[in-house]
Amino acid sequence: MNFWQNLQLRERLFIGGAGAALLVFLIFKLTIAPLFKYSAELDRQIVTARRQFNEMRTTQQEYQRQKSVVDSINSQLKKQPNFAILSRLDELAGQTGIRNKILQITPQVSPPSEVYKEEVVEVKIDGVTLEQLVRYLHQVESSPQLLKIKRLDIRPHIDNRQILNATFRVSAFTLKEVTS
Repeated sequence: MNFWQNLQLRERLFIGGAGAALLVFLIFKLTIAPLFKYSAELDRQIVTARRQFNEMRTTQQEYQRQKSVVDSINSQLKKQPNFAILSRLDELAGQTGIRNKILQITPQVSPPSEVYKEEVVEVKIDGVTLEQLVRYLHQVESSPQLLKIKRLDIRPHIDNRQILNATFRVSAFTLKEVTS
């Protein structure tokens, strides 16, 4: 205390002001600055969480859309009567007038699935016009049975480019029987 009393008023004010400034600096550095830093980190986390939430909502909407498509397909498959794909394709060919143009309908091996049974056939058609081919393919795709064309190869005849040869694969889907 003797030291403080030996100082002049101006020196005391200077040391007091420096001490007060040091105290304010330490309070800021030890309490307020970490709070600002923490607040900035929280703001960054909020932005990240909002972005992730929006991505999750988009994913959920896509999932719901896909689920409704799958449910619709399953509903169609449950309602569809049993049918033979070979005879159905032959029937559609008769309806479109190209039955005599079909060279071959060959059953193919299909990859296994847990939920669906897929029956695949390869169809070879020779000497059809584009209009006949499109009409037949449209009949296949819009059939009440769930028939889908998976691969299509069209080649024109060498001597007449208006006449086409086509090879395509058609898949028919049915639900697998659930066994317990």
